Amino acid sequence: MPETARTTGPADLFVLLYDAIDDGVFQDWTATRWYEDSQVRQEAERIASTVLDTGSLPPGQVEEAIAGRGDLGRFVLLLGLDIALAHASPYGPYYDAPRLTGLLVNYLTEGRLNGPETSGALLPRCAFPGRPLGRRSKAEFFGVHRVPQAEWDRVDHRVLPAVSDPHFTRDAPVPVGCAPVLETFDDIEIEFEERLGMTVYRLRPMDSAGIRSRIKAIVRRLDESGAQIAVMPESSLSDALLEHWKEVAFDTAGRDRDRHPLRFLLVGSGPVGGGDPPPNRAVLIDRWTGRELLVQDKLSGFTLDAAQMRLWRLPGAPAEGTAEEYAATGTRVAVLDSSLGRLATLICEDLGRSIGWEREVQACGVSHLLVPIFSKPILEYRWEQQGAERQVSGLGSWVVVSNSLAVGAAIPDEELQGARHTCLVAGPADLERAAYATELQFGSASTGAELGRLATAELPRVLPGAAYDVWHAHLPAAK
Repeated sequence: MPETARTTGPADLFVLLYDAIDDGVFQDWTATRWYEDSQVRQEAERIASTVLDTGSLPPGQVEEAIAGRGDLGRFVLLLGLDIALAHASPYGPYYDAPRLTGLLVNYLTEGRLNGPETSGALLPRCAFPGRPLGRRSKAEFFGVHRVPQAEWDRVDHRVLPAVSDPHFTRDAPVPVGCAPVLETFDDIEIEFEERLGMTVYRLRPMDSAGIRSRIKAIVRRLDESGAQIAVMPESSLSDALLEHWKEVAFDTAGRDRDRHPLRFLLVGSGPVGGGDPPPNRAVLIDRWTGRELLVQDKLSGFTLDAAQMRLWRLPGAPAEGTAEEYAATGTRVAVLDSSLGRLATLICEDLGRSIGWEREVQACGVSHLLVPIFSKPILEYRWEQQGAERQVSGLGSWVVVSNSLAVGAAIPDEELQGARHTCLVAGPADLERAAYATELQFGSASTGAELGRLATAELPRVLPGAAYDVWHAHLPAAK
């Protein structure tokens, strides 16, 4: 059997079986009927026990199961392996599986559970679509993500070493701080020019004493607020300001979590890294060390139309036509695994345009999306909320959107009615996945150094990614 010819290691065997099973059994009700069969579950549990006791399955047992029942045999084996692999996941509630320690070590060092014998990646699951549990897709039956090689080739995936991990508590809410940084167009250099027969625009933050002082105030307020992660907006970052963020973060860091709770700090995005044109780059740093944890270039440039330029009152904008963002677009998706979950960053327009990243993010099972934007104020029911809700439903991700005040300061109230917000946090409201329910948290700040707060004056929050025992009935309850 091709599934067993090369390996009996549980992660590699899972990959081979998963790739070999007919997708058709998941497209109708066949796999669902198998899943609900008590005999299938019992057989899967016995397979899991063998793997947990010995670290592998005998090739003869695998071949016999497939030869006798074909795809049903593969499905039973996959369920059993899935139960065992949950014990090698840092996101699950299971412990004491010494025979699978090598799989966990491989994940922590190589970034995947499977080895070189199989292609692509097998990753622990830490997110599940935020919609009612019904007929599941192939991927949704299991507590691991099978990432095909084509998607894996476009992902820069990293697992944060335990020594650098903030060790977020599995079931505890994580407060999120979002500061506008930019207050008006006086804080930004805005340029329009003709390039290659078209009008382009550039945005970069002013590297002023006021902005640098504001950054120090933001970091201090993040600590005072209890925020553990923070997201700054688009167009608020440059090479020089990135270094300033790192210095301030490191100089004010402390090991006392009560006084210095902030660890993950996305310092916004902007023209970072050089080049002509430069990328619009977002950078996530570790507050304790100032080191870069994740770097993401904007994947889709944004084109301003004449109506937007008039509404936003952009200085120097043409009266007619369009203006294209002058930035080199990215081609890869950066993903970071930590005790919070699996993080990725989308920059403004990327949230609305999924063609450049959706397959990769979905295949990896990203649990948290950090989204810096440069736009008019966040209003209810508009594109930010629609984009966030789409990811909550499809991926089960928590989405953090952070905006500045600059565009809103130029738009009179009568031309943009409704409550104005500077941040939005959205996530699954129903852990049990029994309803279409998205939790929406709109935060507002009135100055660049303030943090966006809810109507209750609290910070918005996210939950870490991990709920195996809720999403998959075949996995045992945590002891």
